[in-house]
Amino acid sequence: MWATRILFKRPFFLLICFAFLAGCEESIEPKFTDDSKIAVTAELIAGQPPVIHIVELNSIGKTGPPKTIEDAEVIIQDLQTKEIFSFLPLSNGYWKNERFQAQFGKAYQLNIKSKNQEVNALCTIPLSFTANAELNDNNRSTIRLNLPETNVPALIIALESRSYRMEGNSIVYLDDWKYITMECEDPATDNIRYGELSAPYFKLFVPAKATARQLNFTPEYQNGMRKFRIHIKSVEPTYYKYVYDYEYLKKNNFDGANSFIGLQSNINNGLGIFAGVYEKVIELAK
Repeated sequence: MWATRILFKRPFFLLICFAFLAGCEESIEPKFTDDSKIAVTAELIAGQPPVIHIVELNSIGKTGPPKTIEDAEVIIQDLQTKEIFSFLPLSNGYWKNERFQAQFGKAYQLNIKSKNQEVNALCTIPLSFTANAELNDNNRSTIRLNLPETNVPALIIALESRSYRMEGNSIVYLDDWKYITMECEDPATDNIRYGELSAPYFKLFVPAKATARQLNFTPEYQNGMRKFRIHIKSVEPTYYKYVYDYEYLKKNNFDGANSFIGLQSNINNGLGIFAGVYEKVIELAK
């Protein structure tokens, strides 16, 4: 998708080159830094309490799974009002503050202090937007999404499905909401533009400069009566790229710590992402 992708999509590439060059001369033992890294996953969605996940990754020369961090100082500061919100640990490296909700159009700073490490990051919540969707009149299995008419940042689109039946005038759900894949051939998406992600897609990516006003896609599940929830996230360019590249890494069988190492980060002195998001959810019934 980007010309610099090889620099971070294939972190093992440099190690392969190193081994090849070393084999041409004398044997050289690679030296790795002993420093571990804090890795953060935090999505600030306007109007929702955020959940922050924090782990510590070993240096590249050491083995072992990521270690969850539950002893740290974790705060988010509103850069406009200077108000500070402290987060408390839940379990398994998750942190939360039920009283804090990000507001669209505002900028925030994340600060984490753990042992002798400190990381920070900035994000801005995109402005609100309006959008609507409908089932195609000629093909009820296709969803037509009318994209925002005003200029908004890049969009990431995901789809949930849930089956149901009617008992009189009452709806009886037969299962829980779950994310499903979509078929889409719309050239307005980076899925089609770059052809790097395999269909069907769990996420559709619409770049910020897209001129299309509509997007057509087909849900994976069509049997029976179903409700759909379309999640449209307006995101900053850094997060858009982060999620796109994560989907690429999953396609190429990267997981765990490699997903952090192989992605560009906006966490100063650490890894991961601190993302500002405005989300619109649209519900449809089939």
